[in-house]
Amino acid sequence: MFHVKQSDRPHILLVNPWIYDFAAYNLWSRPLGLLEIGGMLRDAGFRVSLVDCVDAENFSLLTPFHPKTSPFGAGKLRRTPIKKPKVLDAVPRRYCRYGISPEDLRQHLETLPKPDLIFVTSIMTYWYPGVKTVIEHLREHFPDTPIWLGGVYATLLPGHARSVCQPDRVIEGPFTPLHLKEVFDLLGNPIASTPQASEMRGLPYWEGYNTQHFLCIRSSHGCPFRCPYCASNLLNPRFIEQPIDRLADDITRLHHLFGVQDFAFYDDALLVNAPTRFIPLLKNLLNQGLSLRFHTPNGIHVRLITREIAELMKASGFHTLRLSLETIHPEMQRRLGSKVTLKEFDHALSHLFNAGFTHEDIKVYLLVGLPGQTFEEVKASVAAVLERGVRPSLAEYSPIPGTSLWEEAVRISPYPLTEEPLTHNNVLLPCGGTEITKEKLDDLKRWGQESPASHLPEDGTVETEPLSQEEADEEHP
Repeated sequence: MFHVKQSDRPHILLVNPWIYDFAAYNLWSRPLGLLEIGGMLRDAGFRVSLVDCVDAENFSLLTPFHPKTSPFGAGKLRRTPIKKPKVLDAVPRRYCRYGISPEDLRQHLETLPKPDLIFVTSIMTYWYPGVKTVIEHLREHFPDTPIWLGGVYATLLPGHARSVCQPDRVIEGPFTPLHLKEVFDLLGNPIASTPQASEMRGLPYWEGYNTQHFLCIRSSHGCPFRCPYCASNLLNPRFIEQPIDRLADDITRLHHLFGVQDFAFYDDALLVNAPTRFIPLLKNLLNQGLSLRFHTPNGIHVRLITREIAELMKASGFHTLRLSLETIHPEMQRRLGSKVTLKEFDHALSHLFNAGFTHEDIKVYLLVGLPGQTFEEVKASVAAVLERGVRPSLAEYSPIPGTSLWEEAVRISPYPLTEEPLTHNNVLLPCGGTEITKEKLDDLKRWGQESPASHLPEDGTVETEPLSQEEADEEHP
């Protein structure tokens, strides 16, 4: 085969911007969408480089950072206090930049060959200052290189992204073959390949990291449900499932290539169509006899947990289960899509405990600060979870543009949600009003961490050692 020299191949730089926030934690967090794009570009023959500004362990050149990680690979991020934006002045907490220093970024950019195209991703709408700042650095170093911005923020607020961050191109929604054709039209169609590219073919651009404590996978994109608080269908309008044999092969290859045991599922609907996707996947992996550990930070649908699924999950090495209960209040359950009842939650817990999972493996997501939600409703939900011997994890509601709840959130919130995305930050409890305040929420968090359950599973007792305030804050990145 004819090979073009590496220096002759068009070079594309991938950049994950800083997080600017009051709290952030590496809960198996990687810019998977950006890495998937990088894999497509690598497989097409382009040279690809990565700078992940959030990952100080891999990308801090000047001051080494060795994070304290959990036994399963999650860990803390380097944080540096910075000046708070004026709109957040009243928040009595430190505002921080999470990740490498600006000097680290500049050094990376000085040592990289000039890119022909730069892809920047984005996540939370209220993290846009990190996007804006990183694009300014990129412009300074590579003034002639086009910058394309995609991701969650770019999809939900494309007009704001264009005017404030000023990329050359905003990609709304998922990266498609039409976008890849645009890259070919801009840079040409390289025909070269490398041995490493062949080894990694079909996988995300994981080789961009030198150290891997975990890897992220997903068996599907999008979600068939339309929860009023969630933007999944806006980010991925179609629910697309991955071929099971290919996914099992990808997990096996990643395990052997990087020696990683811990895998986090990024699916929004992991258990949907389980008989044709999730169950065959786990059986395939079990037949290979691999020693793997799996985690579900996104939360899984409680109603879909059966005895077979619980037993397969335990046998396959699932260690971290996050269940999406949201609330036990019947009317609020109806407003949120009627996805689960308390009776179904009890059945799911029964299946999980009978399969061998313990209270330490399970946390239950409850939503707090929704428009119209009362403090008593949230308190009752916390009590119901504790009574069942598992821990609640309170997820503060962040208003998301384009979702069904957005207009109601705009109407009742005292913050300028439509003008300033920083006010979407869940630390503000932007729709909590007088019902759900920071003080009340702090009381609930302490209760959820300190109160022993009144009805414990037979396989253990609840650890009652409370988290520090800092650790409690980092439970909700």
